[in-house]
Amino acid sequence: MTNPFLYFWRHPRRTGFILFNVAVLAALVAWGSFTNNIGHDGLAGVPNLMLGYTGMGFLIVAWIAAWVAWGFMVASRQARRRS
Repeated sequence: MTNPFLYFWRHPRRTGFILFNVAVLAALVAWGSFTNNIGHDGLAGVPNLMLGYTGMGFLIVAWIAAWVAWGFMVASRQARRRS
């Protein structure tokens, strides 16, 4: 059995992509738990809520862009292998 850490060390793009996805999912879960309790703040919590929604919007756009870039990279690599 091979060492999985050595496998990921040899593939830094794959490792970075996995870590980026884990970080995005953790941020979405953290934001979901934060907004679950923000109803008690009333109007004072609106700026934090809007700032958080803006940040999560940018994060989701970056996540979608990362997946599109990953798909383009995989497709171009497959096209080069077929040639």
